[in-house]
Amino acid sequence: MKRILMVAPNRGTEFIRSDRANVLPEGSFPRALMAPIDLATLKALTPSGFEVDIWDESTRGVVNESTDLGKDYDLIACTGYMTHLPWIQRLAHEARRRGKLMAAGGPGVSGAPDTCRNLVDILFIGEAEHTWPQFLEDWEGGKHKPEYRQVQRPDIDCSPAPDWSDFPDMAKDYLVGPVQTCRGCPFDCDFCDVIHLFGRKARHKQIATVLSEVENLQRLGMRRIFFCDDNFIGQRKYARELVAALVELNKTFDSPVSYGTQLTIDLAKDEELLKLMADCNFGPVLIGVESPRQESLREANKPQNFKTDMVADLRKIQSFGVSVRASMIVGFDHDDLEIFDETFEFLQASGTGNPAVSMLRAFPGTPLLARLQREKRVVEVNDDHFENPHLATTNIIPKQMSRVELMKGTIGILERLHDWDNFAHRIRILLDGISYVPNRPQANELPGEQAELFIKFVSMLDVKAQTVIFQLMGEVTAKAPWMKEVIAVIVLRQAGNKRGLQRMIDSLHEQIERESAPDFELKIIDAMPRIPLGFKEKIQREAFPRSLEWLVERIDDARLVANGLIQVWRDFLIRWGETFTDIEDYHYEHLRELCDRTGEQANSGILSDGGIRADITNLSPSRMRQFTTEILVSVEQDLRGEPKMATVPLSAPKGRSPEDSA
Repeated sequence: MKRILMVAPNRGTEFIRSDRANVLPEGSFPRALMAPIDLATLKALTPSGFEVDIWDESTRGVVNESTDLGKDYDLIACTGYMTHLPWIQRLAHEARRRGKLMAAGGPGVSGAPDTCRNLVDILFIGEAEHTWPQFLEDWEGGKHKPEYRQVQRPDIDCSPAPDWSDFPDMAKDYLVGPVQTCRGCPFDCDFCDVIHLFGRKARHKQIATVLSEVENLQRLGMRRIFFCDDNFIGQRKYARELVAALVELNKTFDSPVSYGTQLTIDLAKDEELLKLMADCNFGPVLIGVESPRQESLREANKPQNFKTDMVADLRKIQSFGVSVRASMIVGFDHDDLEIFDETFEFLQASGTGNPAVSMLRAFPGTPLLARLQREKRVVEVNDDHFENPHLATTNIIPKQMSRVELMKGTIGILERLHDWDNFAHRIRILLDGISYVPNRPQANELPGEQAELFIKFVSMLDVKAQTVIFQLMGEVTAKAPWMKEVIAVIVLRQAGNKRGLQRMIDSLHEQIERESAPDFELKIIDAMPRIPLGFKEKIQREAFPRSLEWLVERIDDARLVANGLIQVWRDFLIRWGETFTDIEDYHYEHLRELCDRTGEQANSGILSDGGIRADITNLSPSRMRQFTTEILVSVEQDLRGEPKMATVPLSAPKGRSPEDSA
């Protein structure tokens, strides 16, 4: 029997990690934020005949050369987001040192496959519901491929419930239990890679399936559930039906479970859903607010934000007792040095307790990265000294300020937001605005054990923090006692974030000092061939279906056609991408030549199926359009390759582009 060790890279958070061990008894507080639902789902996808263990570095420690894994494993596998890529790369080196087969996947790997191709033995691109079982079958037969790619997005209702058998003490180890109800988001934000990875059409699990997963986590002792969806209200009717069902489910528990998720600000327009969420014990919810500036929101393609009064909307949501964690970004092209004061004042007025502010970063697979690369404003950053570089620093050159000014401004706003008096101001706005009393069993006091631990935790803080916290808890008692647990969680997050803030600020100061040196030079990442704007619309009616038809005629094994399409359109774009405006006769001639060559390679054994699963039969016009998009996503992934570097001076005079200063 083959043995597999699935490793969740360290996903620690300062909200959990602190010096509380000096005060609180061992085991009285969770060691990590959220259990790894991705690996638990992969374990559930694994057929009998394989032995699978899950190792979460957040609770069991980092896997390094001194770690005793307890067994001799045949394969080490991991998955993660973009922020986890440094940990995935480190784990890959350790697997190689141990002489173990290594596999990696997840959104981070799918978004930037070139960062892992030379480090792992098996790469998974896209969602794994079909490719993971296919790999296991191939591996058991001694013929596995180096890369598996899911082109068409699977029906996630067919995805099995996570296997939590490796987590018998989940409630002791984790603060939150994860459930996924959907993938995909109807919006297309310029800086976001969700569309690239999971598409615009929300794909949902059946409500009965979601309820079953929630019940299972509740039986394991979890009192908090997080719906880790791209946009929980992407399909409003589904969200209402699900939350209404959760309200009824909560009534069957000894005490109501609390829920959190991430969604969009247009929740404020749906009072029916807001009442249901309040009755269901929702909060906090993460909302991508991004910027107080209309121009920056238009630049980011956030119509749901710039067409509304966001302060009023945030207060409206919180008036139902559904607390909000606002996510903000600084560094858009329309941001100047005044943006930091504007953002601070906006957040103070909105009353959101734990806002998250980060610098704009261009991620793979986003329109933002393609545009900034064309403008030579994406840089290579030496951010090894950052604990979480993808959240703490930036890889762009801002338009209306220098990189150093952006970093200094970010430090300033973070320090102000985490000031205890400023925090108290926001919480008081939240409490003063609550107008809806939820229709649920109301716990007006923290449970005895929780209250005792909360007081012990607060006693670890300085006198200023203690004074503010006890004043706020007194005001909660007077104004909205059913919000005590919600406010306690917000307070704990504020304390943890404030403690971890200094490490990030110290790292930013290091980066500022480095970039302020007279001899410092930035490395600009040159633009690689990209799919031109409007390209898909130009080719999807005739050119793409024709290329599919030609390959079906030329390739004997239909399983190779999808990978053949990726190769054809990748090579077409490398040749014509820079100059493409429309499909002309000479384009079709070249396209036919590419299909002829690819067909010969497929029939001679040179071209494999690439681990790609795709159904190319009976494609309706709408399905053809979707299939075109799916193939082009894979094409763009292949086009990334290894970035080329060009050295330019650090700073450019205002009003001139970095290219002008080179």
